[in-house]
Amino acid sequence: MGSWNSSYLEVLYYVLGWIAFCAWAICFYPQVILNFRRKSVVGLNFDFAVLNLTKHTCYLVYNASLFFSSTVQRQYRQKFGFDQMIPVAANDVAFSIHAVLLTVLTLCQIAIYDRGNQKVSKASIAIILTALFSAAVCVFVAMPSHSWLWLVSCFNTLQVVMTTIKYIPQAVFNFRRKSTIGFSIGYILLDFVGSTTSFFQMTVESIDQRSWMNFYGNIGKIMLSVVSLFFDILFMLQHFVLYPSKSSVISPTTNAEDKASLLETSDHHPHPDDEIHKWGRGIQFIWRCYTMFWDGLHLPHGPSVSTLNVVGLNFDFLMLNLTKHSSYLIYNASLFFSSAVQRQYRKKYGLDEMIPVAANDVAFSIHAVLLTAFTLFQVVIYDRGNQKVSRPCIAIVSVAWLSAAICVFVALPRHSWLWLVSCFSTIQVVMTVIKYIPQAILNFQRKSTVGFSIGNILLDFLGGVTNYCQMAVQSIDQNSWVNFYGNIGKTLISLVSIFFDILFMVQHYVLYPSKKTATSPTPDVVTEEQWRDIEAR
Repeated sequence: MGSWNSSYLEVLYYVLGWIAFCAWAICFYPQVILNFRRKSVVGLNFDFAVLNLTKHTCYLVYNASLFFSSTVQRQYRQKFGFDQMIPVAANDVAFSIHAVLLTVLTLCQIAIYDRGNQKVSKASIAIILTALFSAAVCVFVAMPSHSWLWLVSCFNTLQVVMTTIKYIPQAVFNFRRKSTIGFSIGYILLDFVGSTTSFFQMTVESIDQRSWMNFYGNIGKIMLSVVSLFFDILFMLQHFVLYPSKSSVISPTTNAEDKASLLETSDHHPHPDDEIHKWGRGIQFIWRCYTMFWDGLHLPHGPSVSTLNVVGLNFDFLMLNLTKHSSYLIYNASLFFSSAVQRQYRKKYGLDEMIPVAANDVAFSIHAVLLTAFTLFQVVIYDRGNQKVSRPCIAIVSVAWLSAAICVFVALPRHSWLWLVSCFSTIQVVMTVIKYIPQAILNFQRKSTVGFSIGNILLDFLGGVTNYCQMAVQSIDQNSWVNFYGNIGKTLISLVSIFFDILFMVQHYVLYPSKKTATSPTPDVVTEEQWRDIEAR
């Protein structure tokens, strides 16, 4: 890494960076606290929340790869110059990890708190699926030529696109409701501070290095600051200038009358011509286009939607499963792509040992995270009865990611990357051990497996067995069983998965067969009321 020319600018650089980190880190809490105090997420646009999670996840992949991977850093210097500093600091990585955790917490609040008639739009779901599919394609394109810098740049591009569009649904939502009630202005003010100081931080680095390569070498961070500033100013105008009377009535507690009024405001769609005295005709036309796009593509209303539900699928199982697969993806991707991690692995287990992660492991992890996230979207948009994520599950997931964040900061000084990815492997093993328990208990309490797909279990059983056999084949060929204890996570995931798959098959085919036989290929045979009766028993 290039050295600093001025120690004063170096100090200023890190001060500005941590100010931006603190502002951006704290900015998530006002919305979380507001949701908790109101026990409602009415007023917070769900499209904004899910787009925000996609954005911060992509940004985390970019920052972590450019900060931790020596291979990506080498390719960066080959492209931009060997005397150039890496344009990602420790506070960038810390911010990304924290942002993903808090955004997931906000989504949990959406799942468990009152949300009125709000839901995720089809437009948002289509955008997110397109982004994730594009990322998966980029991974397979980059693998043959080892174009890792290009790959992380693709994730950077995705986060820039998400940053550009994620605010639009909330801005349109505020405009239609003529109110910012339910959307925290504290989030916006702190985000404004973070964007401003982040922009100044990069300027200080460029002044010290006498090069503006830092800006166009990290265009994602520039766009993050500029676009965020624009929308922050827009939201402040909405809150303090355009709709001050609506925002001034908000209080820490929302009684029934206020809640009814808020829901009425959310459903009310005033005719745009009533606002021409406030907005120019050109601006009004743009707002109409945005409204048509985000409102016109919402999921259909009516009786047909009521048959779509997730009753019978335990939400704790789902949240633990997402944590597990995310940790496993970090472990597999790091051990497969990072030359620094591979070097430390061979130094520990022997230079002639094969890396115990294959391309199919990485592909599986990416696919698993995408499909689990998609199932979470279904939980948000479909009927869920009276099910919700339990507090113990939220506590377990929070502790897991907090522990991961601590491990990152512990590994930073000594560059103990193999130990760090092993920590993520440990987390995924723990999640694998406990994730099935809530679903098994729910099946036992309901005396039924209705709503929980047996196809998932059968295919998981097949995957667990073949995965174990794959590792055995490699060990036999190498005449060494280090592949098992050198990748204990993969070994345990097979054994634990097989155990619980057998348990679920026993529940489905032996203990509760009558509940299964009561269903038919048509979903209308088992109605929502019947499922709730089953759950009540």
